[in-house]
Amino acid sequence: MKLLPAFSLALLWCAAAPAAEETAQVESRAVELVRKTRPALVSIEPAGRDGEVAGVGTGFIISPDGLIATNLHVIGEARPLRVTLPDGQRLEVTAVHAWNREKDLAVIRVDAKDLPVLPLGDSDALSQGDYIAAMGNPLGLKFSIVEGVVSAVQEVEGQPLIQVAMPVERGNSGGPLLNREGKVVGIVSMKSALTPNLGFAVPVKELQALLQDVSPVLMKNWLTIGALNERIWKANGARWTQRAGVIRARERNEAAFGGRAWCLYQTDPPELPYEVSVRVKMDDESGAAGLAFCADGGDTHYGFYPTAGSLRLTRFQGPDVGSWTILEDVRSAAYRPGEWNLLRVRIEKDQILCYVNGERVIISRDTVLRSGRAGLCKFRQTEPDFRDFRLGREGGQGDPVADAVRVLITEAAQGREMSPEARDTLAAYPNTTREIAEHEAAQLEKRAASLRQQAAEAHEQSVARQLKEILTRKEPQAGDLARAAFLISRLDNPDIDIAQSMADLDRMEADLKAFLTEDDRYAPDKTLRALHRWMFIDNGFHGGYEDMNNRANSYLNEVIDDREGLPITLCLLHREFASRLGLKVTGRNFQGRCMNHLQLPGDPPRDVYIDAFDRGNILTREEAVDLLYKLNEDVPGEAEWEPVSDIDTILRMLNNLTANATAAQDDARLLRYLNVALEIAPDAATQRLQRLLVLARTGQKEKARADAAYIIAQEPPGIDTLRVLELMQSLK
Repeated sequence: MKLLPAFSLALLWCAAAPAAEETAQVESRAVELVRKTRPALVSIEPAGRDGEVAGVGTGFIISPDGLIATNLHVIGEARPLRVTLPDGQRLEVTAVHAWNREKDLAVIRVDAKDLPVLPLGDSDALSQGDYIAAMGNPLGLKFSIVEGVVSAVQEVEGQPLIQVAMPVERGNSGGPLLNREGKVVGIVSMKSALTPNLGFAVPVKELQALLQDVSPVLMKNWLTIGALNERIWKANGARWTQRAGVIRARERNEAAFGGRAWCLYQTDPPELPYEVSVRVKMDDESGAAGLAFCADGGDTHYGFYPTAGSLRLTRFQGPDVGSWTILEDVRSAAYRPGEWNLLRVRIEKDQILCYVNGERVIISRDTVLRSGRAGLCKFRQTEPDFRDFRLGREGGQGDPVADAVRVLITEAAQGREMSPEARDTLAAYPNTTREIAEHEAAQLEKRAASLRQQAAEAHEQSVARQLKEILTRKEPQAGDLARAAFLISRLDNPDIDIAQSMADLDRMEADLKAFLTEDDRYAPDKTLRALHRWMFIDNGFHGGYEDMNNRANSYLNEVIDDREGLPITLCLLHREFASRLGLKVTGRNFQGRCMNHLQLPGDPPRDVYIDAFDRGNILTREEAVDLLYKLNEDVPGEAEWEPVSDIDTILRMLNNLTANATAAQDDARLLRYLNVALEIAPDAATQRLQRLLVLARTGQKEKARADAAYIIAQEPPGIDTLRVLELMQSLK
């Protein structure tokens, strides 16, 4: 492919070459755009492992005091950044000023003043066929220009994008899309997979909206988003991240033979015998990923992993293939390509036992290595996900659901080689064979669906019982509310490790207390303001204004990961941190906005209300009333000013998820949330009526009648029991 030189023009939609006069006009226009635009462009180079440059993208300056717009995928998450001006000057990135994952937008701040800026235009004024130009760093060529026209403005995967007819390459991402006047009308985001002369840009109005809802995070804290905790894991090669209980290994380790990379758990194993286990899913089965154990932190360790359809046990004693010994290489029907697979290894004094999904596949008598740590490993190009890592005397158990499914499959197809006579019989009666095969397959699918449903119900009941135990015990314990909130996350994501999530809060508490000065501890009002500096300014926790309906805003672990949430989750987290600092903060469930309350000492004492959704804005009662009136066009009743219970807090979180499931018409999720809500609050009349209606709609008449009978017996206020009775009779 011929690379575009700087100032080259892609004259699209032309049937013939332009006349000399037209060419001169076009070149003059391009030169003028370059002259006006180039000083405000920057090259952005995110660093990969070991500080090496992992790519190049573009950004453009939008404020003289150092704000630069680009794509979120250009800066990456938890990546150091190198920003360079056209004259070669390097700028230090001090913060990520704002970002939006859905829109693929980011604004970074650099330490500089009096910078040249690009003016922002009106993307709504664009029409099909309008002239546009883009500047960027295609394929690493610094600050080149390309021209084209607007093909269309349309939605791609639910996001409004400007479709442009022009060559778009890697490196153009994050660059400005300009109109004839040199104003930015879009941010180049991606190229088409169909043709090189087609690309897309995010309308600049999305950037303008983002600038109205900034959530700055200092660069030192941005680098920790998604990063593995170094006190728990030590990684080498590839890029290892963790989110929502899943550890991901991305990129190939080009520096090592076979692309080998590892990530070791920083707790020593117990004395022999012990077990280590993990669930792994690979995106490319020709690669390899699994367990490392007896590792010295360098090139010596064992590895047990699936690769190219086999399960392999290897002893590594050096960096090259000559120092690797394949001890066993076997195939097993228990391994499921492309799915989550449970790997387990038992290390004994005189043998190593390897299991996949509960089935033993390898017994090795190799005893060369017996000391060292355990962890994860990957090879070649695969980018695996890992979850449920366990290390201990009994590190892993079989997967009972997977075992049951495997038994059913084995009953349907024993895997024996079919005899010629059997093949002839089947060939003689093809229609009967097909009917029987389809029937058996349907029965297997039905049984598998039933098993999945039973597993889901068992998980739901387990979460509900744990929630009820926490929320109703006579002597509450510190952290109960946070633990209950993590259980809400686990309801939808069984991979969430509650103990690990609570440990994450403990580590954040340590960071918070280290942040406080002696003066901050002097009085409650100073402690409160210091907490707000740490939580909302230094760490960037903020309300998710643009994406209020995203389920992630209701999952406390993801609120912590993304620093973005709903009023209820941010208030809960604020209350948790305040409690750990000794502040007696309580919650208030107002319509449309949760807040926290703290009474500050004085004569008389002073009541303040904290709006955690608005970065901890501290309000008087009068100011809180004004805000709530603007939101609801109504004044809160006296009951709303009373402290909210932990049960009511969790119910509000479940209500938000219920609204999300209702909007998505997802009855399975909707029933899951309602079932749990009624487990912890059986007299919640609204949820009981809502579940009754969902059960009736989905044909679960017996369960619906039971809810109807409960409502009729209780006669809760606000519900027409006569209508409920009519519905109950119609379900007979």
